[in-house]
Amino acid sequence: MANNDWDLDDLLDFHFDREVPERNKNQNSIEKTAEPPKAAKPASGRGLGDDFGAYDDLKKYEELRRESKKSSAPSFDVPEPLSNHKWIDDNDIFAQYDKSYAASQAPRRAPVEEPDDHPHLHGAKEIEAIKQASQEAYDRYRSNYTKKKKKEKKRTGRGRVSGFHRVLTTIYLIAFAVFAAAMIYMDVLPLGMAAALFGVLILLSLVILIQTRKRSIKKWGKVLATMAAMVLIVFYGVGTAYALGTLSFLNDTSVKNEKAVADIRRDPFNFIITGIDVDGKIDEEGRSDVNMVVTVNPKTNQILMTSIPRDYEIYMPDHDNAMDKLTHTGFYGVQSTIGAEEQLFDTTVNYYVKVNFTTVERFIDAVGGVDVVSEYEFTPVKLKEWTVKEGLNHMNGKQALAFARERKAFLTGDNQRIKNQQLVFEALIKKATSSRTMIMSYNKVLSNLRDYFEMSFSSRESRRLVKYQLAKNPDWKIFKNTVVGGDGSMPTYSTGGAYAYVMTQDAESIENAKTLMNAVLEGKELQTDEEGVVTVVSGE
Repeated sequence: MANNDWDLDDLLDFHFDREVPERNKNQNSIEKTAEPPKAAKPASGRGLGDDFGAYDDLKKYEELRRESKKSSAPSFDVPEPLSNHKWIDDNDIFAQYDKSYAASQAPRRAPVEEPDDHPHLHGAKEIEAIKQASQEAYDRYRSNYTKKKKKEKKRTGRGRVSGFHRVLTTIYLIAFAVFAAAMIYMDVLPLGMAAALFGVLILLSLVILIQTRKRSIKKWGKVLATMAAMVLIVFYGVGTAYALGTLSFLNDTSVKNEKAVADIRRDPFNFIITGIDVDGKIDEEGRSDVNMVVTVNPKTNQILMTSIPRDYEIYMPDHDNAMDKLTHTGFYGVQSTIGAEEQLFDTTVNYYVKVNFTTVERFIDAVGGVDVVSEYEFTPVKLKEWTVKEGLNHMNGKQALAFARERKAFLTGDNQRIKNQQLVFEALIKKATSSRTMIMSYNKVLSNLRDYFEMSFSSRESRRLVKYQLAKNPDWKIFKNTVVGGDGSMPTYSTGGAYAYVMTQDAESIENAKTLMNAVLEGKELQTDEEGVVTVVSGE
């Protein structure tokens, strides 16, 4: 116990791989402090008043060492770590060494909580605090996660564009392109109307493409855009079908014409309507029971309808000016009818429209019937189960045809029939020029008339007339005139020289018809007096 060399060596026997720190200037003070106190040799007995406290301390120190050795695991002597002494400084390097060694040799045990004054209350509060902290942590996590996802969607888009919307927009663009090409080629829309239509459609198309193809668009926006795209696809399909159907109809029913005017929207012209008294397709020939010269002036918006009785006396230039009844010219074709009427009125017929019974009936049914004001009440011979009322009558195709063909119910016979034909034709014009009627029944009209209609208006001229009607929407003034004549019996060309009933020409009536036709062609205004007689406005 004279010094601490043996204590340090014994301690280092367990850690041969460690390097022992060199002595420093504090080492001597540590050894002196750690060395147990030495008992001084008593010079005399207690009675002399000597102090034996150091001896008592040494004895206590030895007893503590023996108890420590008995409870220690190693079989060899291990001095008590110097750090156990209250006078050893914790900052001393040897004290730190002793503490680290003790920690490495101690068995691992669960941490012991410090005692609490109220353990049962502390535990409940702690559990509740843990739960609350856990919920708050979860809420913060979900909030941060949601914010992160929103930022990612905002940066990269709300989601992928579905395959359905890709296909839908592709179909939409194709349908729009085909519709636009068909409408441009058809050329029936005025410039202002076409610009407005395509401007709106292009704007809608851009909105639809943005709403359906952009990823950041909300769900309701995509739904509305999808519905709009489907509706417009149907619209494009119907519009394209109408355009292509119209072009096909006009091409199929138009024939070559060398007498066409330069611009049908500005130049006045004549055309005839010839009605053949047969059912079936238009290529079947028959008697021309309906004969009307229609004079049109687009600048003054006037239409003059000049009707000619079916039995009227005419001469056919293509048959060496042979005389016959006008109705018989239908057996020789429409050009024979045109030549006879041109010679009769000394005018040029620029176009013709050829129809038959089936055409009239199908056309009127396609537009939903016509409203005709009858002068008399009668029962037609061709439709005895129906009675015409005096005044307004709504007629279907079959009824209108029976009304226009009737002559035996009237004292004036064919003259009244001509008037009735004019009434039906006038009602049909009004119904056909109604934009709503043609829009709703257009396709039906075309399909019903394809095989029962023929004209010399070209496809382009017909489309120009439609375009003119849409652009100007003129209020057409319609006038009606009829050529009259006398009764006679004469040998005709079609009967081989045999006598037949013929309505002889009336020079005054023919001259009046020529005057009215020329007035319309020259742009003069017509008027109708109280008796229904058409005259030229004075001063024109």
